[in-house]
Amino acid sequence: MSGVVDRVEAVLADVAARNAGLAIFIHVDEAGALAAARASDVRRAAARPLSAIDGKLLAVKDNIDVAGLPTTGGLGFMRGRIAKRDAFVVARLRAAGAVILGKVNMHAAAFGATNRNADFGDCANPAHPGYVAGGSSGGSAAAIAAGWADLALGTDTMGSVRVPASYCGVAGIKPSAGAISCGGVLPLCARLDHVGLLARDAHALVSALPLAAGFDAADPAARAFDFSAPVDLPRRLRAPRAAFGTDIAPGVWARFELALEALASSGCAVERFDAPVCDLGTVRRAGLLLTGAELLVTFEREWPAARDQLPADMAGVMAWADGKSARDAARASTMIATGVPLLRSLQGTAECLLLPTTPHEPFKMETPAPANQADLTVLPNIAGVPAVSVPMPARAGERSAGLQIIAWPGRDLAALALAQAYEYAVFGPPA
Repeated sequence: MSGVVDRVEAVLADVAARNAGLAIFIHVDEAGALAAARASDVRRAAARPLSAIDGKLLAVKDNIDVAGLPTTGGLGFMRGRIAKRDAFVVARLRAAGAVILGKVNMHAAAFGATNRNADFGDCANPAHPGYVAGGSSGGSAAAIAAGWADLALGTDTMGSVRVPASYCGVAGIKPSAGAISCGGVLPLCARLDHVGLLARDAHALVSALPLAAGFDAADPAARAFDFSAPVDLPRRLRAPRAAFGTDIAPGVWARFELALEALASSGCAVERFDAPVCDLGTVRRAGLLLTGAELLVTFEREWPAARDQLPADMAGVMAWADGKSARDAARASTMIATGVPLLRSLQGTAECLLLPTTPHEPFKMETPAPANQADLTVLPNIAGVPAVSVPMPARAGERSAGLQIIAWPGRDLAALALAQAYEYAVFGPPA
């Protein structure tokens, strides 16, 4: 194709033809996307692109504000909530020349990891029809997997960028806490919320992260990181010898072992260690209590008067949290805090810790969701450290699963550099 306009027109036509059966896009901004594409083509023809992502197609999770479009949070009763301005991160990517196609489906209120959605349809997994896309940023991962977007914005509270990246066979990063502003994003749990990015591979994330990140003085959690300088490839890595703290499917663990071999063959030193048996589910459940309590505040008008408008799983956790005491909340906060030294002990002195992203492959849409989906992703949220998921190769009969790379705070580009080296080792250079 000759230009950005041509590509946008082709994608819009494909979305119009297939989205009804996939439920990936909730709102499509055809006029805005075409106007941005035309402006990008003009800049590119003059050899004056705004950035490395000028003309790249961007999908935005529907809990992140895009001016003039609804922000529903995946909840049907919020269809009339029209954003007056872009979220901080959307404004940054728009200024870098990204072409915003529209808003994508999500697990309602970002509370869940399947992206089954009663109001907007169950988001399909283009890589594995009939299986869940993961959540809560399932639409973001699915838009990448469908070839409808080059980049996608998602949110990650306990793994909601990395879980769908793992299930849909794409790359995703939950950056260091505060690196990408949560300004203009519907909250789920302020202590754990992060805005993240998804793309086909880590190479694309390297280009996008410095443009998405930026200090937002209005965001209480914001931190200033320098993502402009090149980084050395991390070579001191650490990985547990066996599964710990949650049940990991044997096939996923076997692929994880092959991933470690690929990294070792590329010159990295992978230290294996005996991890203590941890009850990761207890830490995750503590996070659920704080999340439920914050949902009671966010939806304090709907909770007593219109509880039937809320999804059953969300309402169930809110009811559970509503019956807890301040003492229970304090205990949960203390339990969550234990995740920080736990993660530090697992990483030791290594530059990166390696884990599977999810304990299992994506499961069938009609199958009950495993409770442990986020057991391996929750600790980086608690500690506020960067974590990247990249696909592990799948053999015949296998579905997507991710390798998770966890680094120290501010070492986001180092984690992405290792992800790129891994991708190169197992898949070859980026297209």
